This record gives sequence, structure tokens and C-alpha cells, in this order.
Amino acid sequence: MGQSRKQSVIAGMALWLSACGFVVAQDGGEPLTEKPATETPAAPKSQPLEEPPPSTPATDAKSGPHEVVVTLRDGQRYAGELVSRDESGIVLRIAGIETRLRSSQIERVQVVPSAYERYRQMREAIEPTDVESLLRLAQWLRTKAMWDEGLDEVERALAVQPDHPQALELKVILESQRELARRAGQGTRPPPSKASDSGKKIDNFPLLSERDINVIKVYEVDLSDPPRMFVDRETIKAFIAAYENDPLMPRTKEGREALYGWSPARLLDLMFRMQAREFYERVRVIDSPRSMKLFRDRVHGAWLINACATTRCHGGSEAGRLMLATDKKGSDATVYTNFLILDRYRLRDGRPLINYEEPAKSVLLQMALARERSSVKHPEVPGMQGNSDLFRPAFRQESDTRFQDAVEWIKSMYRPRPEYPVVYTPPGPEAVPVDPKAPPVPR
Repeated sequence: MGQSRKQSVIAGMALWLSACGFVVAQDGGEPLTEKPATETPAAPKSQPLEEPPPSTPATDAKSGPHEVVVTLRDGQRYAGELVSRDESGIVLRIAGIETRLRSSQIERVQVVPSAYERYRQMREAIEPTDVESLLRLAQWLRTKAMWDEGLDEVERALAVQPDHPQALELKVILESQRELARRAGQGTRPPPSKASDSGKKIDNFPLLSERDINVIKVYEVDLSDPPRMFVDRETIKAFIAAYENDPLMPRTKEGREALYGWSPARLLDLMFRMQAREFYERVRVIDSPRSMKLFRDRVHGAWLINACATTRCHGGSEAGRLMLATDKKGSDATVYTNFLILDRYRLRDGRPLINYEEPAKSVLLQMALARERSSVKHPEVPGMQGNSDLFRPAFRQESDTRFQDAVEWIKSMYRPRPEYPVVYTPPGPEAVPVDPKAPPVPR
């Protein structure tokens, strides 16, 4: 079993034990006695746990409340958030209830990694397509009142299996509990810092219309392998009338009548050669061209939507200049909108996200690589309190199947690249509409 898979299994088992209400031993010893389901998976044995001095503050400004395991002289152990500690004893918050333990009872106190640090470690150990482990992680986050992070993991699971019943049910529960906590103005964690606002979903995200989607499909049609298309008689009639003097138009009445029997692909080829752009959108492309199928299946659905378009990253209201749509993840409206955003996006230095000449060097793919192997490193993604880096690479190395699939998709796009005659203004700062007058290529 590979190391990453092994870590995933270990994390999954620990999460399962936690979700069932058992505390996992923090020092490699026997499991703790049964406690409320607020406890967490075990810290790695290689990470020594330190005993905080009596003056240790209950909350760290960076990572939130300290979490500790207290071992009593009679062998019992308690795990929870440190509320306070003085010479007389210690106060823990366990399942939202404060519990005081006297100094005379205590054998030792051990600090465990914060919930956010454990979340980051467990998240890195789970494969993006491992739905069951993602849901176990979401359940654990629920016990920690980390509603937004839990919803992020549920969204990742639904991106893989949109109709997963447990994921749909858990999403409703998390949203309801988050709303209740908001109204009550309380929870088991300290109030989020400004950095946590990035977890808000973008409301009313503008999506492409059916007309715009069809136009992109037309421009991406590969005439050697065309998708299903349809051209009605009225369009053919208008096309003949508009281009009756074009040298490519059949000169005889019989020849023009024959156009009504041509295949849609053959008609579209003639329109392309005549550059009859006003008729492109009247060709109804029923299926997606191969290039857009590759984007939908091997990029958008495989990793983009569940690794890059979460509420903590480019799917959140504070994502920065690059924002992606997240509603109805598998719909044409969302897929084609996100493609157009990526296709038109430019970094501040003018570089595009997608390098059609050298696909493997695309900023889009390099930023999705593990930082130690990337030529363009992804910036840190702050957690709820801005304390932890939630960035998770979609690829470990360029030889990964998903990376190579993305390269294949970029290579499959039509060349030379057209400027789609689609007016669209994405949300976000510095966004400007693009209103091309005429594509600079034959199509």
C-alpha cells in the first residue's frame, strides 16, 4: 500500500472512531474511555506532546483554543478545550460543557495540535475522490463546530457524487447548525477573524446564457469528429440569401437546393470558410465538442471544482481577482462559465492562466501542483482564523494522470485560438466586460 494511501486509511479509521464517540489515545497507549463525540483523531507518535505551564493562556491568537488531554492519578483521561488553568486546577470545555479538575487529581496535562492543524493534516491525507473519507472528515468538523470547513468537505464529496444521499443530508444539517450558531452568537470556537469571511459563498454568480454556451460550442467544433448538431431550414434559406454572391456558394439553383440535404457539419464548414459569423449561433450544437467534454470530465469535475472552487479558495466571496462558479457544478452553465473565466483570465503581469502553446507550463496547472514541484507556486489559503494553510495540490507531480489529462484537454482546444463573441463580466475586483468585435482568426 502506498504511503499516501496508507495515511488516508489511518486518517479514515481515526475519523471513524471519533465519529462513533471514542477518544483515540494521544500517546500511543490504550484508547481513552468513551466520551462525547467532540474528540479527535490521534496525533502522530512522532510529535511529542508538551505540558503547558500553569500560566498558559487558554486561547492562542493564531490557532484558537488550546486542546489538551488531562490524565488523572486514577488513570482516567479527559480531552477538551483549555478554558483556564491556575494553581487550584484546570477547566476544560468538553462538548460545550465546562468541567473543572482539581490539581490534586491531575497526573499530567498534554497539549494536542489545534483542531485546525489536525484538519489540515487529515485533509492532506485524503484523496479528492474518496467520498466516504471526505464525509467522515465533515462529520468530525461538525463535532468541532467548524461548519464552513465541514461544508467545504461535503461540497468536495458532492462534486464527485452529486446524488450521494448522506452527503446531501449532511449538507442540510451543517447549514442548519451554522445558522443556529450564527443566530445564537455562540459556538465552541472563538469568533472568526476577518480572514474567515472568505468562506462565504458568492451569491448570484453570473452564468453564461444558452446562446453564449452554444457559440463557444460552435467555435470549438472539430469538423473531423463533430458532435451532434442541427441547422433548421430557415437558417439555411437565410444563409443562401445572404451569401448568394460569395464564390463558395453553389451557383446553380440545384446546387443551392442541395444544401438543404447537407449534414450540419458540412454546412458549418461552409460557414467557417465564408466567415459567415452571424450564422454561427444559429447552428444548434446539441452535444459538447470533444475538447469541452475533456474539460468537463477530466478537469472541471475531476479536480477544479472540488480543489480550486471551494468557499475557502476561488469559490468564496473574497477569492480575489479569480472567482469561479460553484452552483449546479455539472451543468453546462457552470462548466462553460468557469472555462471562459479561465480562458480570459490574465495575471497582473499579463500572463494567461492557460498556455495553449506549452500546456504543461500553464499557470493553471503549475499552481495546482505541489509547491515543491511547481514553477508557479500557489499562495497560502488561510483557514477560518487565518492561522493555517488549507491549500491542497490537485497533482503531486507532472506525471500524475490528472495532470496529463489536463494537458490533453488544452492540446485538444481549437487552434489558432478564437476570441469568442461573448460579452461576459465575471464577478470580482477589477473585472471588466469583454466585447470582441471580430475574432482575429478564420473562425
